[in-house]
Amino acid sequence: MENIKQKPKIALMSYAMDNRQAKGTALYTRKLIEGLLADNNFEFYLIHYEKVDDLLYKKAHEIIMPRIRLPYGSRFVSQLLFFWKYRKNKFDIIHWFQPRLYPFYWLAPAKKIVVTVHGAGEVYVPLYFVFSRVVFNFIMIHFHKWIDMAIVDCENAGAEVVKYYGFSADHVKSIYLGGGENYKPVEKSEAKELVSKKYGISESYILDVSRLQPHKNVVSLINAYAVMRGSDVSRKEKLVIVGASACEGRTDEYDAVKRSAFAKDIIFIDYVDSEDLNAIYSGSELFVFPSLSEGFGLPVLEAMASGTPVITSNTTSLPEIAGDAAITVDPLDTDAIAKAMRRVLADKNLAKTMTESGIRQAAEFTWKKTVDQTKDLYIKLLEK
Repeated sequence: MENIKQKPKIALMSYAMDNRQAKGTALYTRKLIEGLLADNNFEFYLIHYEKVDDLLYKKAHEIIMPRIRLPYGSRFVSQLLFFWKYRKNKFDIIHWFQPRLYPFYWLAPAKKIVVTVHGAGEVYVPLYFVFSRVVFNFIMIHFHKWIDMAIVDCENAGAEVVKYYGFSADHVKSIYLGGGENYKPVEKSEAKELVSKKYGISESYILDVSRLQPHKNVVSLINAYAVMRGSDVSRKEKLVIVGASACEGRTDEYDAVKRSAFAKDIIFIDYVDSEDLNAIYSGSELFVFPSLSEGFGLPVLEAMASGTPVITSNTTSLPEIAGDAAITVDPLDTDAIAKAMRRVLADKNLAKTMTESGIRQAAEFTWKKTVDQTKDLYIKLLEK
């Protein structure tokens, strides 16, 4: 910091967390901003579209972008007007927390532009067609040269960004997410009591926490559950899937349940209060997360920290995050998923070993490390 005469002015595009459940990108945004604002060596500005009831905005300079109401493109125009308004009062760094950049983002009033990309799954995994996503991906692929640094959640995500978006490797920085410190093993009977009272699940259960999107691969889990139950009549655990559909009218997962011989034992919970998630994880016998693509895979970390054995995919970031603490399988091989589930449920010693390893693995991932490494990145960029 000795080469910087005054506090660096950092603009954080905080709208990524506004009025959103504290999961995924919104959770990352909130945790990072909370940690950054504790450092008085920087002057932070939180930039968003409209006033919200959030105490974080009282801890920094708040800037509300000009409010525009158009049939389409309101936010695009709002950002351009914000850029124009601050063109003579540039920030040292402006940081977006999602790879959702509008055209002309390169006119942002900042010396350096940082974008957290998370990975390139939106390019190569099956997703619903959304026009804005097509635009954002086009910008990232063809107009990323103005981005001074892309932050990714792990080394695998960094390789994706280089391959699919075309970034040079020296413009990509891997910074792991935190979260291991926010969960802990809850005593099983206590966790199951809460789950029973609040969510009506009194039996033993296998858990997945996933929005119902194609790349979350929940259909494969539903099919694997049927294989597991069909091959071992002694298994009576329910399958609990926490997560609402990401697209109104989508029925793939529900159709898979209707076809299952064990439909009555498969339970969907659209939403769980964030303060209950720890108990939901701890109360389960096993956490299964067969996602096809993850920039990081926070649910895997949360489940391990909660003391639950984990089975997850052997693809993208998931083996990197899970380490040796989880069993990894081909997410499209339902027999392999079923076999792994059966193995963990039947072998108490294995489940105990996986629980202990998972707690140790999760402890390596903290939001403090995420914040500290992000600040170090800011400093290095400003020294260039």
